[in-house]
Amino acid sequence: MKQGRYVLLFSDKRKKSPILIHCLVLSALAATPVVAQSSGIYHPITARELYLGIMEGGLASWVQDPAQRSALSTAMATAYVLGTADSQRDKKWCPNQRVHIQAMTETVLDYLADLPQNRQEEDAATIVSEALGKSYPCQ
Repeated sequence: MKQGRYVLLFSDKRKKSPILIHCLVLSALAATPVVAQSSGIYHPITARELYLGIMEGGLASWVQDPAQRSALSTAMATAYVLGTADSQRDKKWCPNQRVHIQAMTETVLDYLADLPQNRQEEDAATIVSEALGKSYPCQ
């Protein structure tokens, strides 16, 4: 095996985490042929975009193959939820000792599904923090 910075990720001494697996899938899918690239200009993701990213593959609209588009978009949405959760942990939400990633993402998905129309254009990060805060409040 080549020596390099990725050797530690695959060492027998380290556990393979679900996040690592998601990142690897995301990287592999991102290398697939594309029909048209998105604009590449940053804008905050809205709650609606995050929801559609999970449900309809909207975060990877440039990927032609529907199965790959759905898988990549779901991985991107999951990574977004986890990144937001990390940045707001112990501030806006306080996890139990062992919160499963799937439970966190399902909590957010349910919250997004029930979000009133007038809030769907709000920043997704705000909504993710709010959803986690209601399910895992700080004492």
